[in-house]
Amino acid sequence: MDRAMAHRLGVEWPEQGRWILGLIKPTAIASLAVTILLAFIVAASKPAWALLGAGRGFIPEGYYHLWGFVLLFGTLFGQAVGWAGGSAIGYYAMTLVGFPAGWTTARLAMSIVYLGLVVFPLSVYHHLYGGWLLSLPRVGLDEWLTANHPGALWLLISAHPIIDYSLVPLAVLFLGILWWFGERVERNPLYQMIAAVLLLLTSLAVALSLGIHSTLIHIRIGA
Repeated sequence: MDRAMAHRLGVEWPEQGRWILGLIKPTAIASLAVTILLAFIVAASKPAWALLGAGRGFIPEGYYHLWGFVLLFGTLFGQAVGWAGGSAIGYYAMTLVGFPAGWTTARLAMSIVYLGLVVFPLSVYHHLYGGWLLSLPRVGLDEWLTANHPGALWLLISAHPIIDYSLVPLAVLFLGILWWFGERVERNPLYQMIAAVLLLLTSLAVALSLGIHSTLIHIRIGA
């Protein structure tokens, strides 16, 4: 590479590549924190993942919770990667149809894809299974869990609505920091880390909600 090309890339890089590189540290810290939280949740609710029985026939029964962790971990970070990729594609598409290239358009793309992340997975799930699941009788479920799997009760019954409804304040906080503190999110590592934590907590809530609903369906089928 000649010096002229290197100089030109060096001028363009701070506005594009270096900004992306600057996200690595706050994103890594946020990812570690949310992964530790996920591990604590799974460890505290082993009976729930035993009821789901993910990995049945492939791993010993005592390790079902580990496979549950793997599934949740994959869903959590798969959604986060999907958000990043979707935001980049959305931004590019928006500039093609006339939106000005810049931080405002980028935030708009991020916001649209974020709302899709919150709404789309659960909407599809409820469309496919919601009516059938709601039509099943729930009388006796609490008692059955209390008698047979008390360690699963707090996640499947007590925390279930909290996790589902947590998506509302998480969305308000994420979109709020993205728009009210937009310039700081663009340049300040602390605000970037906060935004990353809120995004990953949203993905975690969606992953847990899907896992809880899948476990309840599995219980109903086996009942």
